[in-house]
Amino acid sequence: MRGKPRKVVVDGEPMVAVSEKEYENLLAMRRQLGSQTARLRMLRDTLIDVGAFLDSVAEALGGGIPPGTQEKPSASGPPPSRPALVTEIHRRAHQVRSVIGARRTPRTSRTPQDPSASGRSNA
Repeated sequence: MRGKPRKVVVDGEPMVAVSEKEYENLLAMRRQLGSQTARLRMLRDTLIDVGAFLDSVAEALGGGIPPGTQEKPSASGPPPSRPALVTEIHRRAHQVRSVIGARRTPRTSRTPQDPSASGRSNA
């Protein structure tokens, strides 16, 4: 739609007239937006799952020590200690939650299952 849109009145209703090509372009943009919205929803769900996983890992490693009470990992030098790792995991989980907004419960159906937990063997 170059310049101003063409305004028309059909049966007393004000409308905007566009060429067939412009209409096809609008439909294509709408499809692209729908596709991007679906991808963003999937990404948000994945981030929710990752945040929950990071919380679980931090809890397993930290033995229930509250976040922020441990040392911070250093950017250089020897590998971080276990408490420093737990602190970093808590920090990253918080960062994930701040990106996704309101906290929701993770969808357990999206997480991969351990094949040994289902009772099936690969042999």
